[in-house]
Amino acid sequence: MADDQGKSMDNVVKKTGDMSLNAGAKAFVPKFNVKAPAFVPRPAAAPAAPTAAAAPAAATAPKPMSISIGGSASTSAAPAASAAAAPKTMSISIGGSSVSQPPPAAEEPAPVAPSAPVAPATESAAAPSAESAAAPAADDSQPDDTAAEEEMLLDEHFKEHMNVIFIGHVDAGKSTLGGNILYLTDMVDKRTMEKYEREAKEAGRESWYLSWALDTNQEERAKGKTVECGRAFFETSKRRYTILDAPGHKNYVPSMVGGAAQADVAVLVISARKGEFETGFERGGQTREHAVLVKTAGVRTLIVAINKMDDPTVGWDKSRYDEVIAKLTPFLKKTGYNPKTDVIFIPLSGFTGAGVKDRVGNACSWYQGA
Repeated sequence: MADDQGKSMDNVVKKTGDMSLNAGAKAFVPKFNVKAPAFVPRPAAAPAAPTAAAAPAAATAPKPMSISIGGSASTSAAPAASAAAAPKTMSISIGGSSVSQPPPAAEEPAPVAPSAPVAPATESAAAPSAESAAAPAADDSQPDDTAAEEEMLLDEHFKEHMNVIFIGHVDAGKSTLGGNILYLTDMVDKRTMEKYEREAKEAGRESWYLSWALDTNQEERAKGKTVECGRAFFETSKRRYTILDAPGHKNYVPSMVGGAAQADVAVLVISARKGEFETGFERGGQTREHAVLVKTAGVRTLIVAINKMDDPTVGWDKSRYDEVIAKLTPFLKKTGYNPKTDVIFIPLSGFTGAGVKDRVGNACSWYQGA
C-alpha cells in the first residue's frame, strides 16, 4: 500500500516538473477575529453650507518683468493689478545699457473759466435785420429748375389721354374728317397723302383719299364704306387722342357699339348738304340711333360737327346751320344730353379742313366759337 502511494507520488512529481508538494501539510483553515467590532454603516454627512466668496486679495506688489534686447537682461514693472496701484517704472536694456523711464503722468483737465452772464435779448437783437430777411425771399423767388424739368417731362410723356369716336349716318364724312385731322396734326406726312390721292384717282374715288388714312382695308376702300371700327392716334401740346372711326351703315352697328364702349367723347358728324341731313335724321337713319347708343354707353360729352358747310348747296349759310341745330336740339335733350353743358356745335368742312384746326375766316364770320 505504501509502495503504491510512493509510486503515485513519484508520478505526480514527474508530471509537474520542478514543482514539489508537501503531502504532510495541514489543510488551510481561515480564522476570523471574533473580537473585532461589528460594522455599522453611518449616514452621509450633510453638505457644508456655501461659504461667502473670498474677498479679492489685496493689491500686491507688481511682479517684475524682464526684457532683454541686445544682450543683458533688464527688469521692468508689470502692469498694474488694479487702478489703485501706484505708478511703476519700466526698464529696457538696449545694447547693454539700462534705461528707466516712468510712465507719462495723466494730464489733468484745465480748469474751466466761469462764463460771463448772458444779457437779456433786446428787441433789436431778436428782430432779424432787413438784409437777412430779404435773403430768403430772394431765394424763394428764383425758379426751381428741377421742378420745371420734371413738369416738362410729365407733359411730354404723361399727357392726358382721351378716346374720341366719330359717329353718324353713312356718307356723313366721318372717315374723311378723321383722315384730315391726322394730316393736319402731322401724323400722316404729305408724301403718304399724295400717294393715297394718286391711288384713289386711279380707282375713280378721287374724293375718298383722305378717308384712306383710316380705311386701310381694301374692301373698305373699294366700297367706300367703313366696316370695322378704325383706330388712329394724334396729339396736341396738352393731350393725346385716339380716333375711333365707327362704321355708319346699319349692318355694322355692333362694331360701332364696341367703339362707343371705349370712348370718352363722341363726335356726331352731320352732313349739311341738302337732302343728306334729312336722310340721316329721319326714321331709319343712323344719326338718331348713334346718338342714343353713345349716351347709353356712358359718353357724357357730344360734339356735333356740322360737316360739308362748303358744299355748293350750303355755301356756309348760317340759316342752314341754324336749321340743323333747331332740329337736333330737342332730340338730343330727350336722349339725355343737356344742350347747354353737354353739347357743342361746330360748323366745318372735313374735306378742305376749314374749321377743323383753324378758324374759317370771312366765309363763316358769323360763328364765334362754342
